[in-house]
Amino acid sequence: MGLLQVRKLGTPGAHSDAVSLATRSVALHRLCRNLLRHLEIEVVIEGPLPSTGLLVTNHVSFLDIMFLGAVTPMVFVSKSDVAAWPIIGTIASCAGTVFVERRRRLDVSRVNLQVSRVLGTGALVTLFPEGTSSDGSIVLPFQPSLLQPAVEAGVSITPGHLRYTGMDGERADDIAYFGDRDLMPCIIALLNRRRTTATLRCAPPILPANDRKTLATELHNAVVRLSEGKAASS
Repeated sequence: MGLLQVRKLGTPGAHSDAVSLATRSVALHRLCRNLLRHLEIEVVIEGPLPSTGLLVTNHVSFLDIMFLGAVTPMVFVSKSDVAAWPIIGTIASCAGTVFVERRRRLDVSRVNLQVSRVLGTGALVTLFPEGTSSDGSIVLPFQPSLLQPAVEAGVSITPGHLRYTGMDGERADDIAYFGDRDLMPCIIALLNRRRTTATLRCAPPILPANDRKTLATELHNAVVRLSEGKAASS
């Protein structure tokens, strides 16, 4: 099963495509749960886990989609580079991830139309608004453009923070995939680990402001507070 061909807004079948994405997210959920069990990854959820609306989190590892997909059914919005990643790219593509060509400004409009359709089905959509990954020690600034569908739909948005730790409780930097790092050594590091703990910490959902730039700042501040172990409302 390859990438879903997205129809333009207003053409027959556009809503069916959105429903298909939501349905395929359930298959992704089952697959990812099995994969995490085989990889001996312990899943920890802190705070209110959303089942609908938009979830925004920091982006740390190639493992992020697999981890979050195992937590609950969700449709991902991710950079197009992910489609070429070994294993993860295939899983993401088959499950109906909405890929965005971040270097093409016009592609954001196409993606936002599709995300609006998916949100309209009541499915949970997950976005990594940093636009790239980091080692997890900081939360990079959030890009506001892909927040527009949530603003227009008025759906709730849940800030979330991802963290991976080893048996010693320290951050698992060896599986963080960012910058000039090669992907394969990160995958090998994961396979060689005896146990990894993947933690998703969620803040209470918020309703979007009318200004997506203000919203991006508010969400970024909330995720930073989560990274510091504080409640987003503090």
